[in-house]
Parts: sequence; structure tokens; C-alpha cells
Amino acid sequence: MSVLARETLAHRTSHRLSSVLAWPHWFWVILALYLVAHVLLRLWETPNIGKNEVQEAVAAQAWAWGYQPRNPPLHTWLLMGAYGVFGVGLLAHVVLKYVLLGAALGFAFLCGRRVLSTTTLAAFAALSITLLAPFAWTVHTASTHTLLMAVLILATLWAAMRLTTTGRLIDYAIFGLAIALGLLSKYSFPLFLAPLLVAMLCQRELRRALLNWRIALSLGLAALVLAPHIIWMLTARFDFVEFLAEKQHSEVAQPYLVDVASGLGNVALGALSFLAPFILLFLLISRKAFAAPAGAPSPWARALLLPPILGLGLLAVDVFALRATQFEERYMTCALLVTPIALFAWLDRRAIETRSLRWLGISIAVVMAIGFAGLAGRALFYHQDCNRCWEEMPIEDVARDIRTAGFTNGTIIADHYNVGGNMRLAFPQSRIIAANYYVAQPDIEARGQCMLVWNARNAGDAVPALIANVIAQNNVSLPAGAPTYFEAPLRRSTNRMDRFGYWILPNADANCRPLGTDQPQVAGANR
Repeated sequence: MSVLARETLAHRTSHRLSSVLAWPHWFWVILALYLVAHVLLRLWETPNIGKNEVQEAVAAQAWAWGYQPRNPPLHTWLLMGAYGVFGVGLLAHVVLKYVLLGAALGFAFLCGRRVLSTTTLAAFAALSITLLAPFAWTVHTASTHTLLMAVLILATLWAAMRLTTTGRLIDYAIFGLAIALGLLSKYSFPLFLAPLLVAMLCQRELRRALLNWRIALSLGLAALVLAPHIIWMLTARFDFVEFLAEKQHSEVAQPYLVDVASGLGNVALGALSFLAPFILLFLLISRKAFAAPAGAPSPWARALLLPPILGLGLLAVDVFALRATQFEERYMTCALLVTPIALFAWLDRRAIETRSLRWLGISIAVVMAIGFAGLAGRALFYHQDCNRCWEEMPIEDVARDIRTAGFTNGTIIADHYNVGGNMRLAFPQSRIIAANYYVAQPDIEARGQCMLVWNARNAGDAVPALIANVIAQNNVSLPAGAPTYFEAPLRRSTNRMDRFGYWILPNADANCRPLGTDQPQVAGANR
């Protein structure tokens, strides 16, 4: 091909790309295709639900102001709503996950529209979130509450931008509602909210909106929405300090300087791993912009650079003050989720070539394709070397054998929430108790049975101690006889077998209490 031909082809390609990018709806079309593809992939992967989803399935059996003190109730409420629309099954979990993912990217786009000069840059800023490591992979395999928090982080940012643009009462109400829902999504939400408010206060044009008397409407509405859950939390008697220390490993006795060095190192490593591969690709497409003259930044362009810096600063304070050494992904989500929008706002003040956007678009597509292929490969081959293999359990076969044995409905006590959550989908009319994940559940009135079930491949053939403790709390003893055991291959496997034990108790009623008694008992594991 001659030089002239190559130049002509490049010009035509650039012109076609410019035409596509000029269409205002291309972002929503790509987002819809991306979400539909992942919904279909997830429905094909396995009928089981996995990490985090199983805990939510156990919790989402009745409406309550709170379920498990470790997590707020908003995601559980949304799952209850999804169950009401789609039934208690895999589809409800999958649709909810990808509606939330779509909402996160959608709010990112809306934020970009308010701070960036073109729809094209707003779209690339939003799609670049899929280049953040948790959104490239973890969001498809595990995230529930953290994904919901990401939605509310971006929704709160969008509401704040509205607030400072028009300042109507409705904008203040939306801002207060977004804050309340954010706090109901994940207790770590303040790690984003506090830096956002500080960043707004640091900009004179934005500070006026926060110091306006109408902010009282935001605070009042947030307090009103939060009040029932706060009251519930006061009765939960949960030691958050101990829990936080356990999660961050700060309770382990180490020399102070060792803890500080380890903690700061893990903050830096966590930040880099969270931002990869986005930060590398951004540096490549913007390398010429560093030397280019920059226009005057808008108040929001300046403000957006502060939340990531302040968020990481709060984590550093956690290191110095509480000697924290371990930081989970959700902490980085609070601190760094708005980074793509902030960096595109920085880039927007400088010249950016269409060719650079083309390469970024190709990179986004490649990362999406790699993630899609990785998920498909995981589904096809994970059974070969998985350890506990929760997502490969032959739940449908187990449920069929249990029904054949005579169980219809009642209460199912599982040793582990991975078993219990999937039993919830297999027996939607029954009450499920996971012995290792306490969630108070009301009694059921229907006549039925009490059944114990556990994964014997992981827990052994004997009735697990956690299950024995639960029924002992209800004054039920194990009857004479022995459990029933069932074996079947792991999903997509021909040579690796899974093994389950189950026991339909003849001496217990549908609430797993002794037959003939009606006194209320707590159904659940030791608190």
C-alpha cells in the first residue's frame, strides 16, 4: 500500500470515527450492548450464585430496617424488589447486578457531561471506569454492596454538580437523598463524602452552594431516610471498632514503624492495582498534553482533583492512627472512583488528538473482550482446579434428590452461606438459615419440615458443629438414624465429585423447633 493510500485510509477512518463520536447517543448504545452481553454470559456461566450474592440471598427473605450489622440494608432491599419482579432465582441477581453497573457508568457519563466540554470526552471518561481493575473483573464475580456504593458515589457527585449549577430546592433534596442512600449502601461511603465536601468548600464558587440555607433540606431529608436504620443499628450491639481492626489486621501486635511502613505500602499498592490498567493507558494518550498550554480550569475541574488525594490521605491517617495494614477494595473505591473523570477534566483543558481517543477506545474494547473471555474460560475450566468449588456445586441435582426424599418446604439450616444462599434459590418457599451468617428471620406459619444440609466434601460427613449449635438453641436434638448423603459431579466435570449431607428431622416442625411447641425461639447461629 502506498503512502498516499495509507493517508487516505487513515483520513477516512478518522472521519468515520468522528462521525460516530458526534452522534449523541453512541455511549448509551455501547453501554446497553455491553450490559446485555454480560447478562447473557452470566446466565450461561452457572445457575449458582457466588461470593457476596449468597449472603444477600440469605438476608433477603423479609423486609427489615437492617439485616447484618456488617452491611447496610439498601442492596438487600433492592434484591427483595428484584425477587418481587423476577422471582427468587438467578435472573433477579443478574439483572440487579448489571442494572447497578449500568447506573454507575450512566452517572459517570452524566457527571462528565457537566464538567467536560464534549459528549465524546464524557463518554470516554465514563467507559474508562471499566479500565479500573475492580470494574474490569471483580464487579462481574463478587461485588454487591461495593458496586451499589459506586453507583451512589457517582450519583452523589452528579447531585452535587446539579446543586452548584442551579441551586433549586429539588437539587438540594436530590443531594440529601443521594447522601442517605450512599450511607445505606456501604458504611465506608463517608470516605468519599467527606473529601467531596472538603473539595467543594475549597472552591469559592462551589462553597456558596454548601453554605446556602437550603442545605438544611439536604441534611433533614438525609436524617429522615437514615433514622430507621440508625435506630436498628443501636439495637444490633455490634462492635465496629473490633470488626474494623480485624479486617485491617491492626490488632496484631507489631512494632509501630513496621505497621506504618506496611500500611503505607499497602495503600500505595492498593491504589496502583485499583487504577490499573486505566492509569497506564491514560498516561500514554495524554503524554503530549503535559507540555501543551492549558486553559483556565472550571471550579469543578479543580475540585475533582482533591477527593482522590484527600481519600488516600484519610487512609494514611488510618495507618498512622490505628496502625491499619490491610485495605480492602471498597476503600479504594471511595478514594479513587472519580479519578477518570478528574483526569479527563485535566485533559480537557489541553489539546487531545482524535487518534489518541481512537487508541483509548480500542484499549477499552480490548480490556472488555479480555474480561469477557476470562469469565467464559473461568466458567469452562474452573472446575478442574477449584478448591471449595462453591460455584461449581451441583445444586440442582442435590435439590432434586432432596425433593425425592420427601422435603417440600419449611426451614433449611445450612452450615455455610454458600450452601444456604443457593438453597434459597432452589427452595424459594422455604426459610433459609446459614449457620455461619446470622440474619434474624421471622417464623413461618405454613406447615412444613426442618432440614439440615451441608457440603460434606468441604465440611465432612458428620453434622457440622455450627448446625448442631443452631438446633440446640431451639431445644432440638439429632434424632436416631443417620443423614442421607448424595454425590454428583461438579458442574462441567466428569471426574471430580461433590458430596452433600442432608437430614430431614422427624422431631422438628417447620421452624426447626420441637414438634408440639409454639414458643418463639431465635433461629440463627451464635451471634
